[in-house]
Amino acid sequence: MKYKLLPSLALVTLGITALAPGAFANPTVGRETRTGDIYVSGLGSYQSIKGEYSSLPRSTNKNANECGVIKLSGSSASLPINAGDTFKLNGGTDIAFNSLVVEAEPKCSNGVLVGNPTPSATLKDSNGNVYFTGLTPYSSNVVTYNNAPTLRSVKASTCGTARFSNSGKYVVTSGSLTITDSATGSTIVTIADVGAMTAVSGGPICRNGATFTTADWPSP
Repeated sequence: MKYKLLPSLALVTLGITALAPGAFANPTVGRETRTGDIYVSGLGSYQSIKGEYSSLPRSTNKNANECGVIKLSGSSASLPINAGDTFKLNGGTDIAFNSLVVEAEPKCSNGVLVGNPTPSATLKDSNGNVYFTGLTPYSSNVVTYNNAPTLRSVKASTCGTARFSNSGKYVVTSGSLTITDSATGSTIVTIADVGAMTAVSGGPICRNGATFTTADWPSP
């Protein structure tokens, strides 16, 4: 793999939308074909940035109550529920929020459901809360939010390049990624669809304060 010296950090990339013109040098964004890592160049030296993924699956452990019910709060600050969202329970099939029947909240009294004694297996109430029923009382379960907003912090190198690794809980193949400046909250760039990004054979490398890129890295 051959690298070339990047002549300028004021770059433009296809497939992205740069916002707040004049606030930052025009960033260049590319996605490495082999790893799926996302690289950003054109940032300030050691600049702290944040990336918000729009549809990165997030899993959380939930314990059923004594009636075998799990409740997901529709107004949760960290894991809000919106129209169009989908979920998985214990790795099963996707459950679409929009397809759920609106029923009364299944209430539990001394291990017995009251008010709504025979609810649907999965339902939602009029406040947008979701309920999984029919589980083993006090059992531990894994609920996966397929469309949860996820915030991630990274820092640029001395050359002004940063990498969002595509590993662990940050494996993503679609959805948007909005990159902002950590200090000001200003939007640097919005990638509308991660899966449609410019593909490159390798990300920028910083050596002795100089940035080197592969031949297929987007040109200035």
